[in-house]
Amino acid sequence: MAKLIVEGLVCGYGGAPVLHEVSLRVEKGQVVCLLGRNGAGKTTTLKAIMGLVRTIRGSIRMNGQELSRLPPHRIPKLGLGYVPQGRRLFPELTVEENLRLGLLVRNTTIGIPERIFELFPVLRDRLQQRAGMLSGGEQQMVAIARALCINPVFLLLDEPLEGLMPVLAERLLQTIGALAREGVGVLLAEQKIGAVLQVADAVLILEAGRVSYQGTRQEFLQSPELLIRNLGVRR
Repeated sequence: MAKLIVEGLVCGYGGAPVLHEVSLRVEKGQVVCLLGRNGAGKTTTLKAIMGLVRTIRGSIRMNGQELSRLPPHRIPKLGLGYVPQGRRLFPELTVEENLRLGLLVRNTTIGIPERIFELFPVLRDRLQQRAGMLSGGEQQMVAIARALCINPVFLLLDEPLEGLMPVLAERLLQTIGALAREGVGVLLAEQKIGAVLQVADAVLILEAGRVSYQGTRQEFLQSPELLIRNLGVRR
């Protein structure tokens, strides 16, 4: 079974560690939610997996292959899709051109996979529109669709619900659930704990760059202390 395993990860910026001995694992078809407040280290964790932040110590392995020593451009080719916070689209390019950039990772000239339009039907009618002219929800669809164009084994999402209306956020969560059922492993970094618990199989909480909790969704929901501290509710 496909596995993405991070063990004892220490990394940061300019030699100053931000993450301290972070360990996690994502398996095929599993949704792991990486939770925490701003500055907790969620984005740094995802960037480290993608090779965008230098690993000081620790291991990042996908299906047994060490990723921490690979240049960043090699990592997506292994089947790791990444949707950064803020989407990072090319606003002057059309939706189709943005999606074809995802296809370039696979060195293919074939068309955009039909599965993209099954997941995001509205994009079929937006192909010739500039990405910068789309709504926030549509831009998020394009960003995820671009990552899916590499046919990922694992998909890393950094705060994908940010700025979305509730109805669009719900639709996006349904899409994430559908991808997991198809066998894609998802590492989902978010602050909106209540929302992502709908799709989570496992929950990991970061505080100041350290893992303060790791367990299943059910274990999380059965812990009154965690619910009060993170959701402000009692069960």
